Amino acid sequence: MTDDLQEIKTSHDALPGPSATAIVKAKDLLAAEAVAERTPHTGSGKHRLLLRTAAVGLAAAVAAVAFLTGADGGATPANAAELLQEAATAAARQQAPQPGQILYVNRTDQIRMTVWGHGRGRSEVTQEVRREYWIPAADPGGALTRLTYGKLRTHTGPVPTSMETPGTVEFQRAGPCTVHVLSPAGGGDLPADPDQLLARIRADAEASVRNEQPEPGTAPPSKDQIERLIERTVTSRLVTLAQNPFPGPGLRAAVLDALSQMPTATMRTDLADLAGRRGIGASIRYQGPDGWERAELIFEPGSYRFLGWRHLSEPPGAGVQSNASAVLETKMVNAMPKIPAGAPEAVTC
Repeated sequence: MTDDLQEIKTSHDALPGPSATAIVKAKDLLAAEAVAERTPHTGSGKHRLLLRTAAVGLAAAVAAVAFLTGADGGATPANAAELLQEAATAAARQQAPQPGQILYVNRTDQIRMTVWGHGRGRSEVTQEVRREYWIPAADPGGALTRLTYGKLRTHTGPVPTSMETPGTVEFQRAGPCTVHVLSPAGGGDLPADPDQLLARIRADAEASVRNEQPEPGTAPPSKDQIERLIERTVTSRLVTLAQNPFPGPGLRAAVLDALSQMPTATMRTDLADLAGRRGIGASIRYQGPDGWERAELIFEPGSYRFLGWRHLSEPPGAGVQSNASAVLETKMVNAMPKIPAGAPEAVTC
């Protein structure tokens, strides 16, 4: 009996997923059945029974295979919590950088920002930037970043003259003033246990929000506003940590596991990252101080490798705004690039 069951399982595992033709045919049969249900019974009862049996049978087969198998033949997560737990397991298997190694990260960003020009007024722009990071494991403070500025789009206001023109290359070194450099120590002394991590981040967020003083002449935030700010701060910190590939595998796994506990997390299977790669994602929605916001973490189906993220917000009267990033490559290298002769010295503090 055991051998028979194993043989059945082996045969099932070897089956291909449903083809596009099969999916279309199942939808057509279901549509025909729905029409037949709304039509007076003038046709053959036998034909209607066969139609119903074919529609339900084929649709059930397609749905079963699509639900049970992912892109690599493995089980597809049923919800965002399961997806993030799978991603945490995948992160825990990664190798931490060793002394003497340099972590190289290649990513592309699309950032929307407000720019104030000298006497030219306010502009809303989006700029694409390719960022390459070299972070020595033994000396994270010696990290180097190469930025290559890409397409610049102006949404409102005059075209700003202060923005870098497409094609400009700039180097930056790590330091508190260089906002474009990943923080190798971004995890600080955070615990690698997901429950302890979430409790620490929530406590830090609560202290930060409650200690913030309102602007002169403005009323202090209400209890509801404070709670929303705390949730926003917690989610933002966890998402920021999830984006940073430098912290060790244990902390990355804890971060993703902690995110799986967010009550507003939902799973989406229709996402694509900034590079156009199709992925499966966890979408975490929360109420920010100026309207709703949503953070989306995108993973490669099956392997659960982190592909990138999107952040969407809708300030009052401004429409949906988004920032996005795609991690194109992460690997260990043995050397850092030399800054080309004649290039400006790397910006630092």
